[in-house]
Amino acid sequence: MRTIILIATVILAGLTLCALDYDNIYNEFVEIRSEESLERMETFIDLLSEFPDINNDARFLTLLADSHREYANWAADDKKRTHYETARSLAEKAIEVDPDYGYAYYVAGASIGQLAQFVSIIKSIFMLGDFDDYIETAMQMIPDNHFPFLAMGMRYRDTPWPYRNYKRSEELILKAIEKNPYYINNYTELAELYIKIKDSDKAAEAYLKVLELELQPEWIAQGKQAKQDAEAWLRENGYLN
Repeated sequence: MRTIILIATVILAGLTLCALDYDNIYNEFVEIRSEESLERMETFIDLLSEFPDINNDARFLTLLADSHREYANWAADDKKRTHYETARSLAEKAIEVDPDYGYAYYVAGASIGQLAQFVSIIKSIFMLGDFDDYIETAMQMIPDNHFPFLAMGMRYRDTPWPYRNYKRSEELILKAIEKNPYYINNYTELAELYIKIKDSDKAAEAYLKVLELELQPEWIAQGKQAKQDAEAWLRENGYLN
């Protein structure tokens, strides 16, 4: 909250983004994302959008894009599409500003993947090429970050034939787990893959891992929901009493 006050103060003083410390602003974003507060994220987005020179800074543009994307993840269905579209547009603008900023490619690709849920199957297939280009670039530019690998694994799991490839999906999600074995939703997505291929025992193993892991401070609300969903599936399918 102190960071939001600082942003507002800088805006009122007529200063530029140079007056802000990116790490502090990003940490504020992480805190809001962790609790999935729509109200706080709305305020964060509004304030960050106010900077007249934001269009010249790839880091802040990408952070604003990811803020819209996360907001869309939690928002009511009638608001999701607009925020995913805004996220994509801002991330692509960030890439124009700095073609070497890998985080922007991930946010652009992830936004496209989530936006595809709101268009026809035919249109979503046309969007697939852009998704692949952005996420593959992110995998190359930020190879230690598990999110691009997870996103690509989900792409091979969830797209229709002939674009679907369950074996490749498993490889990529396992690669994401290798890169970050503590991120709970890596195992949630792996479980959903095994459910799709009707391997209940492996799905149960993944969901039991979800229950075993401690909540990460950066993902409290998401982690709690993942644990609730995992426990419900395990009980429903006879893996928990």
